Amino acid sequence: MKTTRRGFVGTIALGAAAGALTGASPFGRRVSAQTREAAKSGIYDGGVIQLNQNESARGPGPKTIQAIQAHTNERIGRGYSPDHVNELRSVIADYYEVGTGNVQLATGSTPLLQGSVRAFCSATKGFVTPMPTYSTSLATARRIGAKTTEIDLDSSLAIDLDALAEASRGAGLVYLCNPNNPTGMVHGPGAVEGFVRRVLRESPETMIHVDEAYINYGRPDSIETAVPLAMEDERVFVTRSFSKAHGMAGLRVGYGLGQEQTLAKIRGAWGMGDVNMLGAIAAITAFEDTEHIDWEVKENAEIRDGVIAGFRDMGFDVPDSHTNHIFVDIGRPAAEFREACLERKVLVGRDFPPLHTTHCRISIGSREEMAAAMKVFKEVLA
Repeated sequence: MKTTRRGFVGTIALGAAAGALTGASPFGRRVSAQTREAAKSGIYDGGVIQLNQNESARGPGPKTIQAIQAHTNERIGRGYSPDHVNELRSVIADYYEVGTGNVQLATGSTPLLQGSVRAFCSATKGFVTPMPTYSTSLATARRIGAKTTEIDLDSSLAIDLDALAEASRGAGLVYLCNPNNPTGMVHGPGAVEGFVRRVLRESPETMIHVDEAYINYGRPDSIETAVPLAMEDERVFVTRSFSKAHGMAGLRVGYGLGQEQTLAKIRGAWGMGDVNMLGAIAAITAFEDTEHIDWEVKENAEIRDGVIAGFRDMGFDVPDSHTNHIFVDIGRPAAEFREACLERKVLVGRDFPPLHTTHCRISIGSREEMAAAMKVFKEVLA
């Protein structure tokens, strides 16, 4: 259903949004971590609305919070037993109908991205990625001295899968973020499978990483997981995160799915960290709480589409997004827009070269936050 900016903003309690904007702000590129003293005020991030990091504005579901509270007891202090960690691995494996050896847990998905580059890239085995996209893998490749190849998006801001496949010949690893960050664009299962099979056929030594951090937010029937392809061929693996739709960014839990020998190589190249017992029980609960995930996805979609409609009403081009962020052609440098918004206590996304002179990524906050933020955007872009 089409949502207009006027209809979207009109449904919001603006009083709550105004309250969220009170308090001092450090006015930096990123607001500093919350202290115990600051937490007592009930105002997060010095009152700055955080629309720059793509975490869930709503946090974990009620059942997940209850599970964390219920398991916060003396057991935490009794040694280093990995309570619930193996259980989490089994829950994930059962859901995908794979073995527990096909699941690699990590402290967020970052170690998996770093480890895969270190496992499969080198001075002679390059790294290939679209740009702009999530950049942890690219940064790691540069750090270890691997050759990097960056492929521009097509004219619609979608990843050019043909160009990406062509550039992957002879590479050690190719990275595909689907849905993509920062653009929010998605490739359907047929397109992804065609890309994967082409790379496997034309470049047999190349590993393929499909990052599905935002897959829960995909519009209905727009995307399917690439896990079956990973179970079919050891050169393909998938990563997921509990930091987005599950609202657990602060608990640091992620996982990879692939064949055992593939995951072993990634694990052997870089430490995955130890998932702690509270993170594990939270992840189990969040994973099984499908009712809350359905609500989170619906809530995000309604707010996101209202914000998109608002920008389009103002005359700005915004692609349909399949994530919890949007990528807006603001027609000016993102840095300029970001500073102007931050002066009004709204923080938007960092630069995403080569589109940083025209586009800005804006994460989707709560209804109250986005109502307040849209007023700021309208003022800054007037």
